[in-house]
Amino acid sequence: MIRTMKLPALALHVLLAAAVALPTVACKRLAERAAEKAEEKAIQKQTGGQVSVNGQKGTMTVVTDAGEIMIGPSATIPADFPKEVPLYPGAKPQLAVKQANAQGKITWELNLETPDPTAKVTDYYKANTAGYTLATTFDMGTSATRIYQGPKYDITLMVGAESGGKTSITQSVSQK
Repeated sequence: MIRTMKLPALALHVLLAAAVALPTVACKRLAERAAEKAEEKAIQKQTGGQVSVNGQKGTMTVVTDAGEIMIGPSATIPADFPKEVPLYPGAKPQLAVKQANAQGKITWELNLETPDPTAKVTDYYKANTAGYTLATTFDMGTSATRIYQGPKYDITLMVGAESGGKTSITQSVSQK
């Protein structure tokens, strides 16, 4: 004699829902990945470079002969970014670009984000750019622009308040 055990109605519904949801979640992720691959191929065709799109992390990386760009909340500062150039402590990269001009001189472009106010950011750079000459200063409301010139690099710094209480730091470093 075979005994059957009855599952409570709630457990049966949970099992049924899981059985339906798992393939749906897997199919959704497959569809997202297929869309990412299509985006990658389209950008590769346009740029001739290697492209990586990660929708889950919200990042895109493009690497070409001319340079590289990383966009998104998991962007990182290029490993060869000059150590002697200050970076605002705790600022989170949102964009990182590295490119070379026709003479092979490199420029790094960073867009960083911090909760600190504009004045605190500009004060930090003023205190940490020893060996650089402050060539240009321009302030307008909660935005500030500074251009520092040094023996090996020029630094263009644009700092501005964003909505949501964050401050954006755009830092361009050009090799001389």
